Amino acid sequence: MSDETGGATPRGLRGSVRIRNRAVAEREASRLARPDVPSRTGALGHASRKKSSVSSTPFGILPLNRSVAAELGGDAEEQWCGPFSVARQMIAAREEAREKREAEQKEREEKSSDVYQHPLDEIVEEVEEEKKRKANPSMKWKGKVRETGEKSNFYMKRRRRFARQQQGLDLSRNQRIPSLFNLCVGFLVDHFEFVEGLGAGIGADVRRLICESLVSKGKMNGAAFDTIAEPGIEALEIIDCAAVTQDQLSSALGLLIESGLQALILNHAGRAFGSKAVNSIVSASSNQLFALSIGGAYLLKDKDASSLLEATSSTLSSIEFKACHLIGTSFCMSISKNFAPSRGTGCLLELSLEDVPLTKESLLTMGSASDALQNLKSLSLRHIEGIDDDVVSNLLDSTRNLEAIDLSNNSLLTDGTLSAVRKCNKNGTLRAMQLSGLRNISSAGLEALFTLHIPGLPSAPKLRKLDLSSCSKDAVNDAVFELAVLASSVKAVGNATCAEEVQSKRVSGGWSSLGGLIDVNLSGSCVTDKSMETLASMCSGSLRELDVSFCAFVSNKGLGFLVSELGNQLAKLHIWGNAQISDEFLDGHGRVDDGGLEIIGAW
Repeated sequence: MSDETGGATPRGLRGSVRIRNRAVAEREASRLARPDVPSRTGALGHASRKKSSVSSTPFGILPLNRSVAAELGGDAEEQWCGPFSVARQMIAAREEAREKREAEQKEREEKSSDVYQHPLDEIVEEVEEEKKRKANPSMKWKGKVRETGEKSNFYMKRRRRFARQQQGLDLSRNQRIPSLFNLCVGFLVDHFEFVEGLGAGIGADVRRLICESLVSKGKMNGAAFDTIAEPGIEALEIIDCAAVTQDQLSSALGLLIESGLQALILNHAGRAFGSKAVNSIVSASSNQLFALSIGGAYLLKDKDASSLLEATSSTLSSIEFKACHLIGTSFCMSISKNFAPSRGTGCLLELSLEDVPLTKESLLTMGSASDALQNLKSLSLRHIEGIDDDVVSNLLDSTRNLEAIDLSNNSLLTDGTLSAVRKCNKNGTLRAMQLSGLRNISSAGLEALFTLHIPGLPSAPKLRKLDLSSCSKDAVNDAVFELAVLASSVKAVGNATCAEEVQSKRVSGGWSSLGGLIDVNLSGSCVTDKSMETLASMCSGSLRELDVSFCAFVSNKGLGFLVSELGNQLAKLHIWGNAQISDEFLDGHGRVDDGGLEIIGAW
């Protein structure tokens, strides 16, 4: 509706502004997606000849509300600034442009399907298929399934496959005949009620194996605990404290601490580890504990955990607490206070917290303000309620030479965490990264994390262990994983490394001698056979364990090609939930008779 002077009403101006802003957005997206192609868009005129719509923002003169943001197809959330954000936005724009081109190409192919077919079209299709086979060598793989005269129904095949795998594993581990050590441990556990003591010369590994056998056979009781926890040992590791009382553990710890106990590991501590057990450690005249791991101690209070850290901070270097639901702010403040460089006592190297109800404010007290984490080598924060991007950035800023990080199952973490992870890798020491269950990270953020060289950011992490399982549906794809493998395999990538040099190294192979991934978990991702080819070309001599469970786009050919190209160091392959994997791979891969490859989850 126009006025008498022929000008546009605010409603008409709003529509013209929206059209112009959309044109600006499309022009910028095309420029970011294809920077090598010069822009063909001419200068854009004003939305109104009488009233200019030029402003300092790309949203015109009108305020941006939810409806306008939805119409523009933009993101109304404020983005963080910096080179990581710029790289992420460019990658996202490139992906949108690629999807648009593919959709247009598919539409053109559908329209031309009814057109007359030339006699040479079949030859052209054969040439294109041959090109695909050269680009994807896994397409040439064929399984070698041996035909036998025995019954071959589904259950008989499974039984033979399981028996063959177990026999092969026993041969590869030299366990066809039980070793003398295993026979002795089994005999000792069967008659443990008659054992008065193991002796101080029995190491922690043997004691742990005996404890595991006692628990599995239901013989772990108070008397067995007294036999294992005899004075003079250096490490006490109990995997299940259900049969141990708090008084019994307190009296045992009083003697063990005085005799030089260095490591205390209690899983499923339950009622055993409470105020009395803490007092027995705190009141000891001498303390040499350097490793403390407590799990499931539902009686451990916040103030008791704080006093425990304060009493052992002079020697303690490894801390782990799991499912201890009463610890909180005092615990975090104790770490910040007792391990700060100004105190000059302890040097914290490992910190692991899992399923602990810590708030954001409590976690921030451990951050860069106190520098208590500056010597940290390993940081694990799994399933923590109050952790978000700000907390991760604050904690990682205070580290210097972090080697391993685990942020699994924290629902509030987004791409901002990926930026903090890359920024903390200033010295290139990061070797293990576990980001399982982060549903809010995107493929663009992961690509920016693993891109080899981005000006203004440290080098991409050169990982040996990578866990990207159970992330969002499209976050982990072939492009992301290829960049991760490339970053882990290349020896050194500096400013002078050019794309041609990297590509030539990739084609020539030989990445394994320079590095490569050892343990990979891609469960629940959308990777395809292309990722299996990437692993085969760059990690042929390093990969030992791979998990591709619930990966619907990985086929028999991809896994078969991977197993045939990798060395015998590949020991475990997890394929749970992959109904598309058939006998062609399970009975026809190159290491069927080897026995050294354990396939877990085969139906």
